[in-house]
Amino acid sequence: MLHRRTCRSSKLRGQGGFVITLELIIIISILGFGTLVGIVMIRDALVKHYVSKQSSETLVADAAGRVLGEAVDYDEHDAPRIFLVDRSKETAFRTLISIRDDRFTSREAVYYSGSNCTGVPCIKTTSDELTSSRGTDDLSGTGNVSYFNALQGGPNYAVGRGDQGLPGNLFRESEFMCPAEPSQIQSRWMSQKVVSGEPCESTQLDDEVKTPPFTGCLIDAPLAACDCPASTQEQGNILSLYTVEIEALLDSIVLTLNTALFITGQQIPAVNVGKICCPIGSNLNEDEVVNGVVYIVLEELVSQLDLAAFPAAQQNINATLAPLAGDISCSSPLILKAADSVSDPNNPEDNILGTFSGPFWVNLPSTASDDWYSVPPTEGEGW
Repeated sequence: MLHRRTCRSSKLRGQGGFVITLELIIIISILGFGTLVGIVMIRDALVKHYVSKQSSETLVADAAGRVLGEAVDYDEHDAPRIFLVDRSKETAFRTLISIRDDRFTSREAVYYSGSNCTGVPCIKTTSDELTSSRGTDDLSGTGNVSYFNALQGGPNYAVGRGDQGLPGNLFRESEFMCPAEPSQIQSRWMSQKVVSGEPCESTQLDDEVKTPPFTGCLIDAPLAACDCPASTQEQGNILSLYTVEIEALLDSIVLTLNTALFITGQQIPAVNVGKICCPIGSNLNEDEVVNGVVYIVLEELVSQLDLAAFPAAQQNINATLAPLAGDISCSSPLILKAADSVSDPNNPEDNILGTFSGPFWVNLPSTASDDWYSVPPTEGEGW
């Protein structure tokens, strides 16, 4: 009896194992098939998303179809701008290059020692508001200053004349000074100009850059402290050299003006000369400082009087002040650095832009479609 029970128990254990294994195979098959279907659907969705993304991207290519990059934004002329990475040095930097149909453009200009953009190429330093406040339209505040280059804490970049003229080469500020003095510069490549043909123009630079000083603190107010604005510095060391001459001339002119103002019942009060502030890095010019300071002080004091009913007195005052009108200014040396050609990482003998040729073009959006296209999986995919 005991033997029979043992055999029956072994049979039951064998049958039970078989049932469990069959159920496991069915479960694994269902899960595996569902996973495969899910992977294919996800892949199809990713392909559709990628195609849709390509349709919305603007890619810039040259005449041979070589893609230069994706447009990150557009300049004021609707030219797409791309990031160009300079890896020719140990530290890599980016710069923004705009691409038109026939040329590369940059915010900065390249200056040349010879006419027609020939000779030694030079470039200004980054964030140079003092010398580049005027742009191609000659309006103040629209200058060719690339703040992106300045924000990197690295060299300045600019598009200059190419080996064949257009479309242009990329240049980088070097650590060396320009071999030519600023006054010896004869031309510059203003790639951002809208012009037919090469954007090369004649130019003349001074060795010094003149900017107007801040004179809001020139009249000393004893009850209120007046400080030079940020990014400027007081020129007291220069102004103190002419204190005696300024005060003597100021007292003399005030006496003359008060005589003319006697009939108005108003007088110009005695004042002390305060501060003149120049942009940091510049100094006050001494040429017209005496007459200029006296003129600015008296112009401000006279403007505070009510002379509407006394035109004769106003005319006498204007005639007295006219000879004093002087152009006081701050000056700073114009710094130009030698410009190096940015080499192609694949061929150091060529410029990084030298292998591309126009006309340049951008891709068109693909035809919109909501259809799904299933792509068969490759062998082994999904496992």
